Amino acid sequence: MKKILIVGAGGFGREVYNWIKDSREKYPDWQVMGFLDDNLSALREYNYEVDVVSTISEYQPQDDEYLVMAIGTPRIKYKLANVLRDKGAKFETFIHRTSIIGKNVKIGLGSVLCPNSIITCDANIGEFVTINCGSGTGHDASVGDYSTLSGKVDVTGFAKVGKRVSIGSSACVLPGVIIGDDSVIGAGSVVVRNVREGSTVFGNPAKYIK
Repeated sequence: MKKILIVGAGGFGREVYNWIKDSREKYPDWQVMGFLDDNLSALREYNYEVDVVSTISEYQPQDDEYLVMAIGTPRIKYKLANVLRDKGAKFETFIHRTSIIGKNVKIGLGSVLCPNSIITCDANIGEFVTINCGSGTGHDASVGDYSTLSGKVDVTGFAKVGKRVSIGSSACVLPGVIIGDDSVIGAGSVVVRNVREGSTVFGNPAKYIK
């Protein structure tokens, strides 16, 4: 039996808790023991079978415990993953039972793929990538470490998303487009040309926001 702790007890953390429970046939040896969150009362207003068991700063890894990352914001995800790794924490990759994963797809450690996500074929998903409900990538696409695809995002064939990139809901990245590290793509945007590192773009077609 693997004891699972979810990193983050906010809205996405609660969603991940439900997705894990819904995928128990795929992960029969997983038992969710609780959450790690610096807000110990994060679940006070909610009815859950488990609670926040420790702050992230005070957490001390145990040999039989494994973590699932449920932080969506890339820069925070990056920071916390490295803090916990430095303590010796072990992470799991979670892929919901309804996800579709094609041939020759690589998915990095600590990534979370939510319901109805699709990675078609020959794609590369980095470490600690979040792919939310109904999102996915086309053939030969790549998504860099710590990036987050919100709901219903389409990263099309041969597109390359850098590290720590945040892509808002219903955005579309056209074939072959390259998005630089630490960029933000606004919800509903259609990205038709390359995006510079550290930039924010929004709209159809997506344009830089100063």
